[in-house]
Amino acid sequence: MKLKSLIENCNRLEVAEVEIEFIPGIPQIHFLGLPDRIIKESFYRIKSALKSSGYKFPLTSQMIVNIKPNHLRKSSRGVELAVALGILLKTGQIANEKIDERWVIYGELGLDGSVYEPSDLYQSAASLGVEKILTGKGNKSSCYRLENLNCIEINFTQNLEIYKRPTHGIEKKYTVEEAEFLFLAATSGLHALLAGDSGAGKSTLARSLNSFLTEPKMAENIRSEDAWRPLVSPHQSITPAAFLGGGANLYEGEIERVQGGVLLLDELLEFDSEILESLRGPMTGDKLRLSRGGSYREITSDFQVVATTNLCPCGKWTPLKKNLSCRFTRIKCTRYLEKFSGPLLDRFGLLLFSHYKQERKIKGQSILERVQKYFETKEKIEIIEMPKLLESYYSYLSTRRRKYLNTAAKIYAFDRYAQRSSGYNEISEGEGIAVTTEDYNRAEQWVLRPFEQLEKGMS
Repeated sequence: MKLKSLIENCNRLEVAEVEIEFIPGIPQIHFLGLPDRIIKESFYRIKSALKSSGYKFPLTSQMIVNIKPNHLRKSSRGVELAVALGILLKTGQIANEKIDERWVIYGELGLDGSVYEPSDLYQSAASLGVEKILTGKGNKSSCYRLENLNCIEINFTQNLEIYKRPTHGIEKKYTVEEAEFLFLAATSGLHALLAGDSGAGKSTLARSLNSFLTEPKMAENIRSEDAWRPLVSPHQSITPAAFLGGGANLYEGEIERVQGGVLLLDELLEFDSEILESLRGPMTGDKLRLSRGGSYREITSDFQVVATTNLCPCGKWTPLKKNLSCRFTRIKCTRYLEKFSGPLLDRFGLLLFSHYKQERKIKGQSILERVQKYFETKEKIEIIEMPKLLESYYSYLSTRRRKYLNTAAKIYAFDRYAQRSSGYNEISEGEGIAVTTEDYNRAEQWVLRPFEQLEKGMS
């Protein structure tokens, strides 16, 4: 008897094969395939659930349960439902037609025979690539459900509201510059840097970005308990091993937890220099490969970095200020800024110098509507780029910086037509719009000039 289930391996769910066979002996369930203590304890819950539901537990046979793949240590209570149904099918107490062999069976058992949906299923269901999942009572995932073993009635329940947009950023008000920053960061996906005065609201602004991101797609690997894109904000004291992951059993780090979401690095220059340099590859989309002994795992780098920092230990200096007195020596200020290596700084596409004296009038709801209108326009209208202008006028820029500039300019081209009262209706589906020099000039304010000012001030 073979059924499919899910096993937690290195803090992630993986499809596993559960093979059940009977041999003569004392009635007991023996789990093979490197199960942990939690799986081994399932014997008592399975036995109690079957007897409470009116079924007969085999009295003259040992039940051998082999969980494949055999070489990985596994942890999960969700395999209990698969084992219980496998025993009932093997003993003929329920008909084979009741269970579809294509189902992935994953549920926890109560002592009275009740079946429950494990809490980790909702976080991983969208990324498993499995169409049919059989679980127990719950109201989160779209699954086939069996609520109790004593009555094998399976129903399909669909969760219409899969993702729920957080409102903490939408309910706030922002300055003109902050609103423009949120719009560009939410639509471009570029890594962003917030620098400036202490107490100017950099961290609050960075956390607000998550409220304006696009709704996740079902195919994306979203593993957040908040039913939205994850927002991970590690403390500055985190070690490189905890940040990247690894260890003897290849446990996950913060890089893996943030997939599909926002990695907020508050006070960027306070992090260990090894952590900062290790970000250079993942920030460009390179896969992160973790290897320990004979095992390895590759992690896809699909996240957006939003970092905040003070540019001086005093927390007051920015390149926009002149004649500013600082109580720290020039040597200490220079060493502080030297943590910003050129390659790391070049990974950031957007830069905003924040100020605490600006007035906030723009509502978050208007920013969200602007972001949504941009994506609606982008789906129906094609863009006409200007590669000759980009290669000739901006030839002195690095390839990566030109790419950032072109991305921001195209966003402004779409936004320019989306914001016109009648322009959106004038353009038919499939028609193109051109990127103009005005769009590039607006993009320079975020992608080019702030970085030039920062490099000039650092010197």
